[in-house]
Amino acid sequence: MLPHSGAPAVEDPIADTKAFEKDTCAVLPEEELHRLAVDVAGTETERDHEAGPACRWRTETRDESFTTALLTADGEGLSSSYENADDDGLLNELEPIAGHPAIAVDLIDRRDQGYCNVAVGLRDDLSFYVGLSSFVPDSPFYDDPCGAAYEIAEMAVETIKGGQ
Repeated sequence: MLPHSGAPAVEDPIADTKAFEKDTCAVLPEEELHRLAVDVAGTETERDHEAGPACRWRTETRDESFTTALLTADGEGLSSSYENADDDGLLNELEPIAGHPAIAVDLIDRRDQGYCNVAVGLRDDLSFYVGLSSFVPDSPFYDDPCGAAYEIAEMAVETIKGGQ
């Protein structure tokens, strides 16, 4: 039964995400990318990503990127993140995004190395994920990778909710 393992229920689920499952890169439309503190050089769709359909976004420097994904593979939403959390990893509850629960999560906490994942519950059985890697110390993402991943997640959830 969902949710479990301490994950919060999604009170206002987004029922239809099929368009974004087919084209995950559409969660960040071209006209929205100007809101980011970096220039995006290109995208690459990963339809067969092990967790669900994904999109990889590369910046101009190519030393940093972020990946967005709809975590469809396990049908557990945020519950699987809560269930897999342990003392060595990262699991911080964040402010909800447009009413959807959000967490910073990873098996290993690498925020001090410019890396962070943010997951947002779209439904009890589906979460949206942003994984951000910034290995460039002078990047605007490096010192606060979770803040940057959260900002990207906010933009994406806004787009997904608008597609209902």
